Amino acid sequence: MTDDDTALSHKERALGEIRSDIESTREKLAQTLDAIEDKLNVPKQVSKAASKARDAFDDLRKNNPVVLYASAGAALAVIGGAVALRIARR
Repeated sequence: MTDDDTALSHKERALGEIRSDIESTREKLAQTLDAIEDKLNVPKQVSKAASKARDAFDDLRKNNPVVLYASAGAALAVIGGAVALRIARR
């Protein structure tokens, strides 16, 4: 192998590394843009939050219904108290 062959193989290797770096950078950029798009997509975020809330409610209903009923009762008591105060002040 001559010096010219060695220099050529180094250039080819350097080109391969550069191409690999470019491809890697493109993939990272695509992932970053996808993440930004996901964060800025309000309807998608609302859907995710609603799904999380629905799942939490279902878990609570299945695993500990007493807490769910107590919370609902407390909410009704607060609303009823607010309505009663409003009526009493008229």
